[in-house]
Amino acid sequence: MKSVVVTGANGFVGSHLIKELSKHDIAITAVIKDHKENIENIKDTPNLNIVYCEMDEIKKLPEKMEGGFDTFYHLAWAGSTGNARADYGLQLTNVRWACDAVNAAAGMKCKKFVGVGTLAEFDVNAYAPLPGSTPNAVSCYGTAKIAMHYMTKAECSRLGVQHLWAYLSNNFGEGNYTGNFINFASKLMLTGQPANFTSGEQPYDFVYIDDTARGLYFIGDRGKANTPYYIGSNHSRQLKDFIRILRDTIDPSIELHLGAIPFNGVMQPESVFDCSRLIEDTGYRPSYTFEDAITKTVHWIDEQIKEGKL
Repeated sequence: MKSVVVTGANGFVGSHLIKELSKHDIAITAVIKDHKENIENIKDTPNLNIVYCEMDEIKKLPEKMEGGFDTFYHLAWAGSTGNARADYGLQLTNVRWACDAVNAAAGMKCKKFVGVGTLAEFDVNAYAPLPGSTPNAVSCYGTAKIAMHYMTKAECSRLGVQHLWAYLSNNFGEGNYTGNFINFASKLMLTGQPANFTSGEQPYDFVYIDDTARGLYFIGDRGKANTPYYIGSNHSRQLKDFIRILRDTIDPSIELHLGAIPFNGVMQPESVFDCSRLIEDTGYRPSYTFEDAITKTVHWIDEQIKEGKL
C-alpha cells in the first residue's frame, strides 16, 4: 500500500490513522470538508496532502485529484455521538454519502474501499428485531451503519472495488473529546461524583486508539476482499473488571456502586469481541494492555477537565 485517501481525517480515529499511515511512508490524501475545520492534529504529518471537499460533493472528488490510489478509507460520519445519533435524516444522509464515496473511490481507481463500522451494529441486530423491544437513540445510528456496510459492499461489487469493513470497539485515548464510557466514567471519579454504574456483568472490550489505527492500517494493506474485521484488544472482560481497573488507576479508595443503574441492553457473547480473523489474515497484534493505556489516558483526561475542555 503506497497511496491512500482518508475522509474524516481530522477526527479522533482519523487523525491517529493518519499518523499510523505516515509511519509506513504512505502518501496520504486527507479529505477535509472545508477550511474552517481544525487540522492542528494532522497538518504537520509527513507525506500528507489535504484536499477540501464537502461530503455532499464527494462524488466530485475525482475532479480534484488524479487517480491511482491503493485504498480509500471512509471514516467521515456526521452525528456519531450525542442526540444526533437519533436524527434519522442525518443518519440516512451519511449512508448516501458513503455510497457516493465508493463511487469517488472507483473514479480515482482505488483498489480497495475500507468502511468503518461499529459494535452498535451487533447491538441492533441482537435487540431491535425482538418482539416488544424498545430501541434507543443509538439504534438509529447503528442501523445506519448496517445500511452503510451492506450498501457500500454492493456498490463496490458493482464498480469492481474490493470492499473491506472494520468493526470498531470502544476506542479510548488522548485526544478523544466525546462522551464515551472511559471519558464519562473517568470524569465521574475525578470530580468526586458518585460512581454509579450497571452491575457490569456484560462482556466488554476497550481498545487503545493507537491499536485501532494499526488495525485499520493492516486491514487496508493486507485485508481480504469482501471481509469484515473486528479490531479488538484480544482480551475482553466483564465491564465491571474494566471499571475497577479504572477506579484503581484514579483512586483505589473510591466506592463503586455497581448495579445502581439498571442494564437495559442485550448482553453480547464474548465471540463478538474475537479479533482472530484480523490476526490470522493480516498479522495484526494489539500492542497495549488496558492497564498500561488507561494510566496515560486518565492523566490526559484529568488535564482536560482542569482546563475546562472536557
